[in-house]
Amino acid sequence: MSKEINSSIACLFKSTRKFHRLQQTEFSAILGVTQGTISKIESGSMSPELGLWFKFLRAFNIQDPYCFTYYGLELNESAFQTLKTEGAALASGFDFSKENYIFSVRKIRPLYDFLVKNHSKTFEAFLKQNGIAKEIFYILNHPITTELADTFFSFLEDNKINAKSVALLDLNFDHALGRQMKQLASSESSGDLFTIINNDEDSILEYEFTGTKGEYFVNLKKKNLSFVKSLEKSDLVMNYNFLYPYHVMKSTKSIKGSAPVIHEIKKDQRWQVTFAA
Repeated sequence: MSKEINSSIACLFKSTRKFHRLQQTEFSAILGVTQGTISKIESGSMSPELGLWFKFLRAFNIQDPYCFTYYGLELNESAFQTLKTEGAALASGFDFSKENYIFSVRKIRPLYDFLVKNHSKTFEAFLKQNGIAKEIFYILNHPITTELADTFFSFLEDNKINAKSVALLDLNFDHALGRQMKQLASSESSGDLFTIINNDEDSILEYEFTGTKGEYFVNLKKKNLSFVKSLEKSDLVMNYNFLYPYHVMKSTKSIKGSAPVIHEIKKDQRWQVTFAA
């Protein structure tokens, strides 16, 4: 296997192990290999044999056997049931007991990749200071609470990325959307994009494509209104979420890179996003 694939598998093994609060010895016992084998895989110096890879997928209920191609994985939803009582091993500084989940890691993974690329040292120190393990960003359907979202977006604000300038970022969605990115890149229908994005059940928003080029609508799911109002960084968090489809389209080169405009149609409930098609 290539070094890139080895690196991806290393991240996925380590993220899964740490999510489940397992030491390498415990993890290796579940998979029927030695601790030394796990150590080599997690360091990226060794790739697992095919049988071990599929045993890993089955043991931890991982959805996509090709997840190593995009540095991300999804766990079965049952894996997150203990967050309320035990907290999150990968975000130990945050309270998950209220279940105030605003979206999943998938939504902010492009921002994570951007920050690692452009603010690596300061971002790494920020995560450590706030009790956030980088491994959380490889579990794409891991819930994000309002407090965790506020903390994450505060780093963007501290680095001069605000509600207006977030539209200008060049983001990559290869890791966030995985194999679906190839489908979007080859698709001529914007409707496919909105179908894929709206399948994210953790989203606070619903995106609506009317068939008119250069626009889409965003509707707030009413059940999450209280969560949104509790955000300290609500303008930045919401603007990023409003522009999520725009950024995906820009990433797949299906639109020009001109700045979009957000129009509020109905207070706290519905918005229109327009851009050059």
